[in-house]
Amino acid sequence: MNNSLSLRQSVGYALGIAGVAAARTALSAAGDAGPAPAPAASDLQEVVVTGSHIRRIDTETASAVVVIDQKQIEASGLTTVGDLIQRLPSISGNATNPNVNNGGGGGASTVSLRGLGSARTLVLVDGRRQGINLGNGATDVNQIPLNLIDHIEVLKEGAGAIYGSDAIGGVVNFITRSNVEGVELTGDYGKTSRNDGSEHSLGVIFGGHTDTLHFEAGAEYHSQKAVYAGARDFSKYALYLYGGTYGSYKSGSSRTPTGRISIPKGTPLRTQFGCSSVTRIGPLNGPGGTDGTSLADYRCFNGSFTNGDRYNYQPYNLLTTPIERTQAFTKFDVDINDHVTAYANFTFSHTHSNAEEAPLPFDSPVDDVVISKNNIYNPFGIDFGGLTTGNPAALWRLTGLADRKLVYDTNTGVANAGVRGKLPVSDWEFDLNVGYSRLDQTNYNDGYFVKSLLQQAVGPSFLDPANNNAPTCGTPTSPIPNCKPLNIFDIFAPGQQAILQSTATNVVDITTYTYKSFAADFNGTLAQLPAGPLKAAVGFDYSDQSIDYQPSELALAAPPLYLQCAVSNEQCSGPTAGGYNAKEISLELDVPLAKDLPGVHSLNLNAGVRYSDYSLFGSTTKSEFKVEYKPISDLQVSATWAQVFRVPTLNDLFSAPTNTSVTYNDPCNGLTSAKLAANPNLAKACSSVIPDSGFAEPNGQITGLQTGNPNLKPETGRVETFRVVYDPSYVPGLSFDIDYWKYNLANLITTLDSNYAIGQCVATGNPFFCGLRTPLTSGAQQGQILVFQEPTYNLSSLMTDGVDFGVHYVKRTDRFGVFNIAVDVTDTMSYLNVPAPGADPQQIAGTYNKQFGNYARFRGLAVLGWSGAGFDGMLSARYIGKEQLIGPAASGVTATGAPYPPLDIPAFTYFDGSIAYNFPTKTKLQLTAFNILDKQPPILYQNNVTNANTDVNTYDLLGRRWMVSFTQKF
Repeated sequence: MNNSLSLRQSVGYALGIAGVAAARTALSAAGDAGPAPAPAASDLQEVVVTGSHIRRIDTETASAVVVIDQKQIEASGLTTVGDLIQRLPSISGNATNPNVNNGGGGGASTVSLRGLGSARTLVLVDGRRQGINLGNGATDVNQIPLNLIDHIEVLKEGAGAIYGSDAIGGVVNFITRSNVEGVELTGDYGKTSRNDGSEHSLGVIFGGHTDTLHFEAGAEYHSQKAVYAGARDFSKYALYLYGGTYGSYKSGSSRTPTGRISIPKGTPLRTQFGCSSVTRIGPLNGPGGTDGTSLADYRCFNGSFTNGDRYNYQPYNLLTTPIERTQAFTKFDVDINDHVTAYANFTFSHTHSNAEEAPLPFDSPVDDVVISKNNIYNPFGIDFGGLTTGNPAALWRLTGLADRKLVYDTNTGVANAGVRGKLPVSDWEFDLNVGYSRLDQTNYNDGYFVKSLLQQAVGPSFLDPANNNAPTCGTPTSPIPNCKPLNIFDIFAPGQQAILQSTATNVVDITTYTYKSFAADFNGTLAQLPAGPLKAAVGFDYSDQSIDYQPSELALAAPPLYLQCAVSNEQCSGPTAGGYNAKEISLELDVPLAKDLPGVHSLNLNAGVRYSDYSLFGSTTKSEFKVEYKPISDLQVSATWAQVFRVPTLNDLFSAPTNTSVTYNDPCNGLTSAKLAANPNLAKACSSVIPDSGFAEPNGQITGLQTGNPNLKPETGRVETFRVVYDPSYVPGLSFDIDYWKYNLANLITTLDSNYAIGQCVATGNPFFCGLRTPLTSGAQQGQILVFQEPTYNLSSLMTDGVDFGVHYVKRTDRFGVFNIAVDVTDTMSYLNVPAPGADPQQIAGTYNKQFGNYARFRGLAVLGWSGAGFDGMLSARYIGKEQLIGPAASGVTATGAPYPPLDIPAFTYFDGSIAYNFPTKTKLQLTAFNILDKQPPILYQNNVTNANTDVNTYDLLGRRWMVSFTQKF
């Protein structure tokens, strides 16, 4: 009998609601084919359920815990842990998944309970931290083998005193399988209805026992193929929102293969062309037409997509990133004697994945490369580019370098060992555990150039008469050996692709993260009180974690802006290393106050306190209190009050400076004196921009610089919940539950989004936000953004509250089998963010926000399951409520300080279904269909999102899919 069944039987029958524990999940599936016999009272076992360290029989506690068991995992047909968890209605925000290409690509999935961010959701395996989070505090749950999981317990509330740092939004605890006997093989294969996006998995687990030994071991392999954005109508073009009327148009980057070359004011060239920038006449993406070496080869750049003045980068980007993941695990218990058991477990995971983006956009000023007026291919007679030269800009898309690929090889290993057993004191038990985790990730970044080689190729050059007038780099008096001039004005001209490739390189970065821990836990009864046993749990914990990031020597750059290194500035960075340790003591008491009195079936108090001492942040003490009251056996009313906290992650503190290409909507475009008079804050937001000059940022993407902050302080807050559970004994199998939750958090650690920051600058004039923008202060690009800093600070605070509502019903019949019905709904009533002290609160609930993600007020999951005659079936409906994009960025309309009309995003309901048959040979075959109605995601436009014109963290991107699965037991 596995742990999940034991838990359901012992708890379910103890409460008189057999099967409800199985139904009280967000992913209910069919139950067993028939009712199991109720165990005798003496067979009831104490268990530890997430939310408390105290063993008890009755799991209807004050804590809101969702259980997803193994059968429900199988019925879902899903192949990764992330897909499973991210469907819960209590999940919102912008947790990552393999659909995130730009800004992702590592194959990871994370969990953001209550929309509070993945770093504020604690992930455990068998009640213990794994420490494999790449330093950013967000654990990749896909690193946990799916066939190892017995069940999942999700605590939907903060628990700082019980679990320490990070348990703000809640806790997800993966309980691994035990008591496996024999061999179990699993496999699946599926793809989309458009015949792409194929994925398959193979798994094996086996186990056995002797009188003193029990073991499990296994492995799993998962492969998912890439799907390019060009394969779907909603993402094949870069779609932009135009103005306040919500017209849309196809557009893209002004960095095109044919170039965009700025013409300085007051020059004969400006008079000749009559425009501020020109582009080469000819096909956008291939050879033909002019070669760019004559002024007659150019026309005015007008920004039109149909004229080839905008580069559609979408077909080169990915909707789903490719993944290959291999995992292995083993665990065993050895009974030393009747009182002590030694145990150990080890899990290894190797993930090979990648993101892919369009070929490198080359910006001659920011990339600090000067295209010489003396280059033999330059027909303009002036220099272009250079970071501090003041030269006019010339921009290209370097398609000859091929697509940018960010390849990740990630190895993780987690080991735990210890002894547990009974103390010779009453019913006290102990558990001594040591743990070690390590993550090694190597990033291979392809599609970049060596700056010195490119500079030579576009610098001065000449035709060497001593060598048949061969194009030669340098000058006649100082030729550069082994260098051929590059015609960057037409990179498709004969021989130019090879020259461009000769400047290419890749950048290799290595990250190592380690986590070490020791824990001593004690659990038992202190005394017998009239209402029951007074129980306690005491814990002593030590942990040490560190990160070491070493970028390629080619990528090493100087502070503070990290813009200049040996390769294109997009890869410039710096090394970082650091770590800290923590010593903690915790105490939890479960106090029965009254029992079997008039109007009091039971009344219990649970209290916890944790003292933590961090080497970098000092000490803190956090407490929590829970009251559980049952006026009758069928009804429980409970409440909790808990203090929570989160210490900065290693990434928060020591993150290497990272240059990113960010979508930016410049409020300074078309700046006029009238606009300055109407909103004086524009003067701070648009420093160095000359009013009435027709200024326009030349591109929708700018350089952003993300940095850590070693001076960060811990986040703090409190959580309050009120819970009602009604299990009417006159309708066995029926249960109602409702939870009200409220979070108040301060000193939030925030990495600022550039659009969010400049919006705050325009709205408030706050010098902090305005100071993040670094413009060019002179020359032809005056006012354009050199870099926009996106630092990490203890800056904001927030308050969020809402209600969870659930109805669950299990009906067992002798004739028709077992029916399960479950409906779970979350209403995020309020999510008020205060971006900085003194700033106006922003209501995020019911909106999509690029900084925070998707906060639809209502999310729900309804499941109908059936089991009988050897069949298992499930139909589920996942609901994401309507929302608005407040003040959306829009092209073609200049900023006046007044918000644009909200963009309405409709509600979405996805239907999934599965049907399985269990053969007498212990073989199970299952067919699963996802997104049965083939819903396509809403368009949020490239002005407001980074990937695929939509919110890739929330909505289904691939459309209808099917999956065939099998399980064979021996």
